[in-house]
Amino acid sequence: MSLKIHAFPASPRAFKVLAFAEHSGIPYEFVMVDLTKGAQRSPEFTALNLNQRMPVLEEDGWCLWESNAIVQYLATKKPESGLLPKDERARADVSRWMFWESAHWDQACAILIFERFVKGFFGGGAPDPVEVEKGLKQFHRAASVLNQHLTGRKYLCGDQLTAADFAVGAPLIMAQPAQFPLEAYPEIRRWYAQLAALPAWQKVQAMGQMPQAA
Repeated sequence: MSLKIHAFPASPRAFKVLAFAEHSGIPYEFVMVDLTKGAQRSPEFTALNLNQRMPVLEEDGWCLWESNAIVQYLATKKPESGLLPKDERARADVSRWMFWESAHWDQACAILIFERFVKGFFGGGAPDPVEVEKGLKQFHRAASVLNQHLTGRKYLCGDQLTAADFAVGAPLIMAQPAQFPLEAYPEIRRWYAQLAALPAWQKVQAMGQMPQAA
């Protein structure tokens, strides 16, 4: 198999890539990058991505990193799926939300994930109240935008599931352990329930053995 995905499934950034590949039916070889053992800092992995971050797609000696770039590349392998629209404006809309995820949503979610789960998991101590407050402020700002946009739409870009849904939905796999305050955002909860019901979503969650809240 020529296409490999190097990833740690429990990470939202890796999760989106794996779930997208599974949903698309793209054949790939899964290569575990065990963050708990520092595998991302090994010489072998560093040769694939100097940033020492996963996921990484490897295909015939070519490497691609940055999770949203990988998702978009995978989408080009199944153009008939409609997950990356052919219409230029529709495609730009998908890209818009994937860029927004990288710049705003991922950043907000990552603070809460780190403070409320990752630190404790790796023995890094209790959450920093200042950082948690910063994360909550960013989360509410981004979640308000997302919730309002989803009103009247089945998915992010209309009635059709796209690559953008995988990108923006992935951080929500950590909603429980990171205690995301989703109570005030019914549209996000409604939309995410659709993603969580996808067989591909459930398969990758099983791969990662997602942690539960303590």
